[in-house]
Formats: sequence, C-alpha cells, structure tokens
Amino acid sequence: MAGNIIDRLLYEDADSALDLAPNEEILYVIGRHWIVLLSRLIVPLLGICFFGGIALYRAVGGGFLVFNTGEPTGFDLFNIVLVLIEAVLLLFWVALWVRGGKDPNPKRVLFTANVAVLALIWFRYNGGRIFYIDPGRFFGQAFDPLNLLFIGLATISLFSIFFVVYDWLNDELILTNRRVVYDNDQVFIPRLLEQRVQQQIFIDEIQDVAAATKTYLQHWLKYGTIEVKSARIGGNIVFHSARDAKEMQRRIMVQVNENRRKRGEQDMASLVESRVYNELPQRTKRSLPMTTPRWRWLGWLLPPNPEVQPEKETIIWRKHWLFLLQGLFPPLAMLFTGWIIVVLVGSLGLLSSLWLTVLIIAILIAFLAWSVWEVEDYRNDMYILTPTNVIDIEKKPFGPEDRRAASLGAVTNVSFETTFISNLLGYGDVVVETAGSGGKFTFTHVPNPRDVVTKINDYYVMFKRADKERSLTDMLELLRHYHLAQQRHNELLLANGTTLRLSEQSTETTEEQKSP
Repeated sequence: MAGNIIDRLLYEDADSALDLAPNEEILYVIGRHWIVLLSRLIVPLLGICFFGGIALYRAVGGGFLVFNTGEPTGFDLFNIVLVLIEAVLLLFWVALWVRGGKDPNPKRVLFTANVAVLALIWFRYNGGRIFYIDPGRFFGQAFDPLNLLFIGLATISLFSIFFVVYDWLNDELILTNRRVVYDNDQVFIPRLLEQRVQQQIFIDEIQDVAAATKTYLQHWLKYGTIEVKSARIGGNIVFHSARDAKEMQRRIMVQVNENRRKRGEQDMASLVESRVYNELPQRTKRSLPMTTPRWRWLGWLLPPNPEVQPEKETIIWRKHWLFLLQGLFPPLAMLFTGWIIVVLVGSLGLLSSLWLTVLIIAILIAFLAWSVWEVEDYRNDMYILTPTNVIDIEKKPFGPEDRRAASLGAVTNVSFETTFISNLLGYGDVVVETAGSGGKFTFTHVPNPRDVVTKINDYYVMFKRADKERSLTDMLELLRHYHLAQQRHNELLLANGTTLRLSEQSTETTEEQKSP
C-alpha cells in the first residue's frame, strides 16, 4: 500500500518536473530507497527526542546538577559504576604516559576525562545529583525562556521531518520514450523556494546501462547504483541508492532496443517511398512557443521573450526582464541623486536659473544616454536556437560582438539549474554541452528554463532524424548507382539468384508480347 502511494507521488512529481514533447510519455520512475529516508530522518528524530525530552523533563520540575537534594551521601550503585569507569580511564592514561609518544592530544583527552569523572564522583558523594525532579523547587519552568527555546528547537526538528520526506520524494530517475532524466530537487520551501537541477540523456545516445549492488545490505534490500552511459565524456548519469535499480536498467535497455528497431524500420520505409516511388512524406513542423508579449505597451522596450521567427523556425531568448531592471537601476540612482543636488543648489541660491536649467538638461541627457545603453545591451545579448545550430551572442551596444555557434549534432547534453530565489522569480541557467572544443553554452538567467530545455530537445531530436535520413539517402543513392552499373554491364540479379543479361531480358519480353 505504501509502495503504491510512493509510486503515485513519484509519477506526479515527474510529470510536473518535465515538459513533455508531443508524443512523449513517462514510462517508468524510480526514487531513492527508503533506507536513504531513514538515514536522513535520524538527525531530526534525535532533535525531537533530545530537545523535546529536555523540555518535558523541565516542565515536570526537573533540574540538572542539583546540590543539597537530601539524598543519601556515599557510594551508591551509580557512584560505584563511576569509580569503575575512572579506574579504566586512569589505567589507559598511565599506559599512554609510560609509553610516551609524539602526540600529546590522547593523553590530554584522557586526563580531562579523569578529572571530569572524579569531579562527578565527588559531587554525587556529597549529596549532589545530575538529574533531580522536584516540582516545588523548580516551579514555573514549563514556559520560561529556556524551555520555550527547547520547545522551539523540537518544533523545528518536527517540521524538518516534512522537508526531509518531501526532498526525498523529489529525487528521481525518469524514463520516457525519448530520454532518461535525473531530476534533483533541493527543497527549502515546497513549491516556492526550490533548487532544481536536471540531467538527461537521449535514448538514441545511450550506450550502456549498469546496475550494481555493492554491499550485502543493498543486495538483501534490493537497491543500488544505476549508471546510464553515453558516448560523451563525463556525460553519464549516476543515481545512487536507487530503488529497483535492476528493473530500471531492464526497462531502459528495452526502450533503447525498441527505439532503434522502430526508427530503423520507419526511416527505411519512409525513404524508400520518398526516394524510390517519389511519394514525398509530410514534413513535420516544429512546435513554436507563443509570442504574445505580457505588456504590449512596453513592446518597444521589452521584446517578446522568447522571440519567435516562424518563417525561419528560429527561437531567440534573452535574459529575464528583472536583469534589465537591474541594469537600469544605476542610471535611475544617478537621476535621483542629481535631482537632490539640483534641489539643494537651487534652494541655497548657488546657481542662477539658467545654470540650473543647464544642469537639469545635462542630468536628463546623461540619464537617457545611460538608459539607452543598458536597454541596448540587454537586447543585444541573445541565445538563438535554429533548426541546425545553437548560437550565443554577446554584443556591446554599438560595438564589438562575441558570437559562438555549435551544430545541434554536436550537442551531448542539455540541463538547467535554478536556485531558491531564481525558482521563485521564474528564471534559471540552461547549460548546453557540446562535443569537441566548443565546450559549454550557458544561457544565463533565461525565463522558464525548463521550457528552453524542452525546445532544444525537440530541435535536437528532429535534427538527428534529418541527419539519419541523410545517411540513409546516401545509402539509397549508392544502391541506385549500383543498379545503373548492373544495367551498363548488362547484368541483373533475378529473385532465384541467377544472372540475366540485358539482351536475354529483351528477348523474353518480346516473346511474352507475341504469345496470346
């Protein structure tokens, strides 16, 4: 029953974490094993027991290290135990002192422990008690500042259990019919402040999947480490303490083999129809995001983000509009400071009206020039996705430009990262890793980073399909040239494996035409 509930919660979180492409569906989801949850719950449970126990103990009149309790003095059972502990500690200290050694720290620790135990024996021998309950002596402790502190710490430990469980449920490995995604969500405030990092490998890029149980406990409890390996260096996905690691391994490999078989059959059938029988397949159009701006009256200042060029099937992203405001803050601060200076100078009569007007005009011109510079700098930094390339442009206003481009075929991984604050405000960083010397393309501070990853994935898949179609077209072209070469050499291969000369084929055709 509990397992079904956990599976349902994992699927719901996976569905909310991914923006699925058309015809993409979630096939299987696994999370961390429950042993991981137990290990993470140890600290908050100990906090509840410790702080809550102290608060309850003090509430019923308990005290610590209490003198003059009226209890019998001398050697009771507890003091006898302390004497035995002191004897053992003293024996160890003497042994270390006799043996010597370069490191004095162990001897110091044992000496301090001996002194502490001796002090405790003396304290209890004279009637003192470490723990002592007396409601009359310790009246009113239930809600004093110290107990309120302990109650607060116990409450925090209790609430942290909820966050630990929620965070445990938000670490998952997701299998779809197009990719494998590792979703790591670190939670501060659920659904509000979360730091999310996603890694993914396309099904077509998977080379191998390994599942390992390295200890007897992992073998008995059926959990372990799963590693999804790809062709790129450092692009593997490793998911530790995975529940049902072997089942996920089996399902991924089934999907890899199924995708390869289906893509091979579909590509060959489509190419034969289009290249041999001239039945052109329907062209699949890329899904483009909506381009309606939020504030139409600010269209001259804030272009649509993303900006879509449908005729070229190109998408352009810029940084989140908050970073335009960040750039405009210094000129606004300058304008405010200049206005204060003008008011002070005017009130003191230090400048004439003419010079005050000149000063105001100068401040306004400086503000407008600085603002235009910041706006242009914001508009010129673009992240472009075309049907064949990803492009990163950093351009200074009216000046130099740094343009980087990489083919979609070189893309090896696409992931996004958000912090607590950026997740709240709706922006993040998208990291596009490429093979070769291109390195990483980081789309910094783009709005809705999850949508950006989805679009890059869509374009990547379509590019890879087109690239495969080009390879198959070359193969068909080779077969066509081979067939033409057979005709030139008057050789054709029949179904029964015999070779038919072109002249014989013409004779047989003539005889068939003469026969009734």
